[in-house]
Formats: sequence, C-alpha cells, structure tokens
Amino acid sequence: MALLAALLMLGLALARPAHAQAPVRGVWVAGPQHNGFWASRESMRAELQTFKAAGLNSVYAVMWMQGRTLYPSLVAQQVTGHRQLALLGERDALQELLDEAQKLDLRVIAWLEFGFASHYEAPRPSASPTAASEASVSRREIANLKPHWRALNRQGQPVVKNGFHWLNAFDPEVQGFVRDLALELARNYPLLAGIQGDDRLPALPSSAGHNPAVLAAYRAEHGGREPPADDLDPAWLQWRADRLTDFLRELRKALKTVRPQLVLSLSPSPYPWGLQEYLQDWPRWLREGLADELLPQLYRRDLPAYQRLLDETKAAIPAGQQHKVFPGLLLALGPNVVPSRELLAQWIAATRAAGFSGEVYFHSTGVTPRAAVLREAYERR
Repeated sequence: MALLAALLMLGLALARPAHAQAPVRGVWVAGPQHNGFWASRESMRAELQTFKAAGLNSVYAVMWMQGRTLYPSLVAQQVTGHRQLALLGERDALQELLDEAQKLDLRVIAWLEFGFASHYEAPRPSASPTAASEASVSRREIANLKPHWRALNRQGQPVVKNGFHWLNAFDPEVQGFVRDLALELARNYPLLAGIQGDDRLPALPSSAGHNPAVLAAYRAEHGGREPPADDLDPAWLQWRADRLTDFLRELRKALKTVRPQLVLSLSPSPYPWGLQEYLQDWPRWLREGLADELLPQLYRRDLPAYQRLLDETKAAIPAGQQHKVFPGLLLALGPNVVPSRELLAQWIAATRAAGFSGEVYFHSTGVTPRAAVLREAYERR
C-alpha cells in the first residue's frame, strides 16, 4: 500500500501544470547596452549571487532583441546572416548563465524581448558606444531582408509605435520564425526552465492589421465586408486579438510537445489598455490555460497609481487563476533606480495584501541598490 501511495503521489506530481510551484520572485536581465551582466561569466556569477542573496528565485534573461539573439542561433542566422550578438564573440552566454544559475537553484527563463517587433530606432543615450554601434547595424535589417514581413497600417505604411518597428504578427512566415526561435531554445538548452513572451509577444499595435492577406481573411469571415473604419472598434480589436490568441495556442502546443514541463511565461501590458493598444487579451489566455505564469507589467512610480493598477488587474483575472499571476514592478530605468526603499517596501506590501504571492522586477540594475529591502521582505515571508 505504501508503494502504491508513493506511485500515486509521483503520478500526481508529474501531472501538475508547468507553472511555478513556489511564488515567483524574479528579475528581468536586459541586454548588454543596459548593464554589465553579459560582459563575462564572472560578472554573471557575481550578479546571480546578488539575486540569490536578495531572495530572488527566477531570472528572465533577454535572448532576442534588436534583430539579434544572445545565444548561438541557426534560426536567426538563416534569416539575418548573424548567429548571435557580435559582442558575445564565440561564447554561449546562455549556457554559461544556465550552468551558473543551476549552482544557486535559480530558474532561468528565456525572454524573447522584441517578439514581433523587428527593431527599435529611437535615440538611446544610455547605451554604450559599442552596443549602440551594433544596434545601428541591426536596425531595419529584418525589415529590409523581408520587406513583406512588415506590418502595415490603414494608410499602407509600416507600423511604428513608440520607436518600435513591427512585423506582421498574422503572417505565417513571421509566426514561424518566432516559433522556431522558441523551439530552438527549448530543444538546445535542457536546463532552461521556460520561454517568455512580453508586451511584444504575442502583440501587435492596434493600428496594424491592414496587410492584404489579413484584410482578405477578415472579408472571408464577414461576408465580404471591410473592417470598421475605426481601428479601436471593439469587434475589430477582438477579431485581431483572437488571431494572436490562436498563435499563442499553437506556440504552446509546439513547446509542450518538445518539453511538456517547460514553463510558458507571459508578461503582457495591463488590461484592458493592452487589448486596446496591443491586441493582448490576457484574461482569455488565462481562461484557456495558455499561460503557466503571467507577469503583467504594472509599471508605476508611486503607491496610489500602483494600487489602482493592482486592483484593476486583480479584477480582470478569471476565477481560480490568480495563483499564476505575479505583478511586474518597475525597479530601474537604465542605471536609475525608480522607487525609494520605502516605496518599494510599500509596493511589495500592497501586492501581498491584494493576494499575490510574488512579483518580478524590471530590471536587474536596481537589485543591488535595493537588495536589503528585497531580502527583508522575503525573509519576513
């Protein structure tokens, strides 16, 4: 009987969904233009030790940005001609990160930061000269190599929003490219805990959706009618959002086929703003079980604004799904730490009071200056 009970418990454990069993206490690590994390294996080791000492347990490391991967990628090479970010030389920085993180029992999630965006062109004064130079090389590269991949607005012009240039997220080739990046990571890195999409995956500005094939699909489903004249028309928004949900469903199925226990992490914009601006219907994603964990970006600079957004987010979460949700907090912009020690402690307390058991911080440069606050909060738990 004891053996039977043990086997039953093992079966139940293996059948559990792949979302994190412990509360997520995580941090995003951005690209080399924002920090020194990627400079060497030694710098990685030192920062990971800082994360661990602060009480964190998850690292969301950028792996796709500005038309480059931060790991050796045959998928990216076939499209861009570049195997990975040149600053990394011949290093496999992801494998280094995974090996060092394993020693500290830290989860590593591959963050596909740029998602369906091809590149970013606004000035970046905080970037280092070398990083900025390489970024300028990769700008427009995918869009120039694959002009039919560009997302188009109502005027037939390429979609640009807040400096980001967008690919057509409804195009099967574009979807296949992003899916193949995720599958490549899942197959090649057994120590990787998961894959993350964010406010650009799956996402698309609501001004997009006017590529000929997209319009033809809409007409075919609506008796030949054209889409509404207003890009914010609720039905037109939802139709396009549903197409992104279809992609997410297919991405999840592909990833789980390769590695059933791989975590699919999503970090969308707040709802309903994210639906109206970027076609992200994350309450539906949760209802359909498409996310193992969801980290909405609740980036604010004071307590009242954060509390309001926290309350709105909680109200949007479907019943029985809050255990998968861990708010994203704004810790640093470039080298500048945003919250005071007191404000950070208040944010964490408000998050607990709202019933959320963890949070994730954007981004890593703020951890060292606020490590004592984090450590105290997590030790108290």
